[in-house]
Amino acid sequence: MRQLNETSLHLGPSKQSLLTSFRRVLGSRRFWAYTVCMACSTGTLYVFLGGAPLVMSSSFGGSSVALGLYLAMVPGGFVIGSYLTGILASRVFRSHILIVARVLTCAGLSTGLLVAASLDIRAPIFFIFCAFIGLGNGLTTPAVSMGVMSERADLAGTAAGLSAAMSIGGGALISSVAGLYLDTTGSIHILLSLLLASASLALLAAFFAALLDRPSPG
Repeated sequence: MRQLNETSLHLGPSKQSLLTSFRRVLGSRRFWAYTVCMACSTGTLYVFLGGAPLVMSSSFGGSSVALGLYLAMVPGGFVIGSYLTGILASRVFRSHILIVARVLTCAGLSTGLLVAASLDIRAPIFFIFCAFIGLGNGLTTPAVSMGVMSERADLAGTAAGLSAAMSIGGGALISSVAGLYLDTTGSIHILLSLLLASASLALLAAFFAALLDRPSPG
């Protein structure tokens, strides 16, 4: 195993061991708030990627070509979200961007679930609502990166790497749990409910991050 050196230019007074650096980073509540938000956001995407093919084949009867085209809506939303982050970053504080991102995702999925419960939803409409997953993640990812690296300037690289690893691992855990409820029937309602549950957890973490980022009085 090989350790890469800290890439931040703001080096601490002395070189720390890897475990010491991890302990300092993991002791930050802000780090946990942003990382949990990113993990749940990643989990939402993973659940969608696992459930969308089941829904497409069982409920919509579409081809693999159509599925590929519809799936492109989600990274398309991610591109839009990332672009909006570039515009908002200099005007809106990162935790506020995070809340907007998670509210947009929850609003899109909630509306999709309501429409699916009351109408005979079609594939294009379903995937349009799911595009809010990409839109929210496009806004979330840069905000989380800024958040985890802002806690300790001398451990910015360590925090960024650890947060990314934990986010992917957390997302994988969420998708594994969701897989217990997704069967071959490909229920639209079950998939949207699972997506909304994961996105709601991300929203709660975003609110906690905003609470921690509030300026102290005086």
